[in-house]
Amino acid sequence: MPKHDVPLDITFLVCLWLEALVYGFYMCVFAGCLYINLSLRKNQDRHSKIMFYISMVMFVIATLHVSMNCYRMVEAYVIHRDDLGGPVAWIAKLAPWHHVFKDTLYATQEMFGDAVAIYRTYILWGKNWKVVVVPGILLVVSMVSGYSVCGLYPTENPNSTVFDPRLLHWITTFYSVAVVQSGLTTGLMAWRIWQTERRSASYRTNKEGTLMPIIRILIESASIQFVVEVILLALYCANYSAQYLLLELVTPLVGITFGAITIRIALHQSEIMNGSRTVHSRGAITTEGHVATVGSIPMRSMPINISITKDVEAHGDGGSGMDFDTYETKLKGSDDTIATAR
Repeated sequence: MPKHDVPLDITFLVCLWLEALVYGFYMCVFAGCLYINLSLRKNQDRHSKIMFYISMVMFVIATLHVSMNCYRMVEAYVIHRDDLGGPVAWIAKLAPWHHVFKDTLYATQEMFGDAVAIYRTYILWGKNWKVVVVPGILLVVSMVSGYSVCGLYPTENPNSTVFDPRLLHWITTFYSVAVVQSGLTTGLMAWRIWQTERRSASYRTNKEGTLMPIIRILIESASIQFVVEVILLALYCANYSAQYLLLELVTPLVGITFGAITIRIALHQSEIMNGSRTVHSRGAITTEGHVATVGSIPMRSMPINISITKDVEAHGDGGSGMDFDTYETKLKGSDDTIATAR
């Protein structure tokens, strides 16, 4: 243990408190996503339904994970407090079923988040499988390394730690892939939206239909999980037991990242639609499109109808009159690709 590392007895207690705190926030986010999905169920497409079911699975996994940590703390600090080595010795064991199950939940949640990001990237890029080849390979590497660690736990002796040489390379690989995967998929989605924004910019007369807020939402929401995973990787590589403080946060954070994007996109879409209705009442601009549901960005086939009124004054023998010719055009996102994003 490094000289300035946090003692394990304190670390394990603070881990539970931090995870419970983040899980409470996740419950609020999930409740918001659930409300959006149920209240706007009629506007759901197939992709939105898939995202909704995935969000349910993520919430169940996060709930089981925090419950297992609570069970482990009670067992360690109450039931087995007088055992040899005390609570720390009991809870630090890698082989027991509850530790294997807890870390399997964590690995599964991480992979679910990566898989959803890959799926959204695939949809955004017009179902171009070539774009997601590298993320797909990374997902396979993540699955092999993550579940290999969980499979090795039962074979470890009671005195082993997560820094054991047999586990070191697998865990480092899993953490590293998580960092690369998060940055790669978020970057690909943001790049695709930026391309569509740039191509459609010349057709807009105002900023009503700009996609830049969507890019900002993607990056800001994904950055929380990304930063936590980078610090987690750094702490583990430096052999700091303080890595446990961040390790237990990842499971609910994956769900928060997933849900935060849904809620923020829904709020942004609501602002656009409210503003459009106000302008439309004056006969200028209207917008229409799909409403956000759990896990999807409401930008698929979101045309902006621009009505241009041309006044023509005619002069004749009998006097003058006024005719109105209305021209209407629809501006659509390039290739109808902006359907789903992280």
